[in-house]
Amino acid sequence: MLPTRFLTACLMSASLGAGVASCAKPVGAFPPALDLRVEPKPVPPDDVLTSRIAGERYDNAVEAWGETGWAQVARLCRFFDDLGMEGLSCPPPPAPPRPG
Repeated sequence: MLPTRFLTACLMSASLGAGVASCAKPVGAFPPALDLRVEPKPVPPDDVLTSRIAGERYDNAVEAWGETGWAQVARLCRFFDDLGMEGLSCPPPPAPPRPG
């Protein structure tokens, strides 16, 4: 009969191995690390109220900033949806660009 210490060591090794195996990365690609970076909102230039061109450029910068932010949220949403998180309503991924 095997000594009790040997059996205990074998059981501990098996349980530790199972714990390490469960720490593996989830299947699938992670979203880019840049998706976790918060971009500051564009600052309006001094002449935004007196120049139509400056106002339009600022509006375009804010629009691009917002679209970029929501694209990040969509990628993170799809990532967590793939992991099985419940209660999400994610937009579909963008269509691939058509060959030109």
